[in-house]
Amino acid sequence: MNFTYHDYQELLWRLRERGYHFAAFPQAEDYLRQGRMFVLLRHDVDFDVEQALRMARIETESGALATYFFLLRTEHYNLLSPETLAVVSEILALGHHLGLHFDCAAYPPSWETAALAAACAREVRVLAEWFQRPVTIVSYHRPGRRELSGEPGISAPLPHTYLPLFVQRMRYLADSRGEWRFGVPTQDAAFVEGRPLHLLVHPVWWHDRPLSPQEALSEVLARRAAAVEASVARNCSVYQRV
Repeated sequence: MNFTYHDYQELLWRLRERGYHFAAFPQAEDYLRQGRMFVLLRHDVDFDVEQALRMARIETESGALATYFFLLRTEHYNLLSPETLAVVSEILALGHHLGLHFDCAAYPPSWETAALAAACAREVRVLAEWFQRPVTIVSYHRPGRRELSGEPGISAPLPHTYLPLFVQRMRYLADSRGEWRFGVPTQDAAFVEGRPLHLLVHPVWWHDRPLSPQEALSEVLARRAAAVEASVARNCSVYQRV
């Protein structure tokens, strides 16, 4: 499977054709209890919000809904800048859900679970207040052993995406590092059997044409450099572009 927008449209179409309902994370437990066929579609936005918007538009055109998890503390984008704020607002206006992508590495490694949970709660409040949308779920950026253990206290009082509910009671598949590490969704036995799915899709890997992971990241760096240069030119009249 190539990581192109065409292939992504095909993936969404296959899910709908198979009978999957695109659900939000708070619906998962009830849907499991009811035996419904559903998919949790999740995007961890690590580098580029513009690519996230492209995915969101494709999903809306395809009749799909996803949850977008944004970093509040990152060097890669400023979530509260006017430009990024407008992009995220458009994603939410399309009907998609809002989640916090929490980076434990942004805090001292000596912090205990309770301190990280409090920091996570603060970030959730900022995100919800700025976008005037509820934040009901947390995902972890660069999760370590503690995050992957499924311990509920690290995001309390909210749930996080590595709870057993989301990774054991349904089939979890991810495109981490630019490849389907646990199998292509539409070729997986869970898809064939119509079992619940949890799909993690990173917008950074998807483009108009097939790219290697290194090529995809190089494009992000080039766009970021151009954006920073344009911003400097707008904000400082003495700057002269070469």
